[in-house]
Amino acid sequence: MNCGDDIRVRHVVALMEEHRAAPLSVEQLAQAVNLSPSQLTRLFREQTGSSPARFARELRLQYAYELVQTSFLSIKQVMAAAGWNDPSHFCRDFKRRFGVSPQGLRRRHRPVDIAVEPAGAA
Repeated sequence: MNCGDDIRVRHVVALMEEHRAAPLSVEQLAQAVNLSPSQLTRLFREQTGSSPARFARELRLQYAYELVQTSFLSIKQVMAAAGWNDPSHFCRDFKRRFGVSPQGLRRRHRPVDIAVEPAGAA
């Protein structure tokens, strides 16, 4: 995702990534770069083509997608790690974005379970 050239926008994106599990409000993000929420929203939209809230949701959905595909976390744990509190909203947003539910994606891309032989079994 393109985060633009402005250092303030790049800083806000870094904050969004750092606080995925407990997303910051637009007001908090704006305060972090010494802008009003409306100034941040205007600048952010100019630089990224998206509002801060939409951009943050997309980052969190991408993170959830990666976790579903590559981790052994439960869907509930993925949901919490990506900053969702409501399972129905999470599943709805996930399916809308990726065309498949988190459970459906997990079934298609279950992480590979590596068999480990006990020591001395060879």
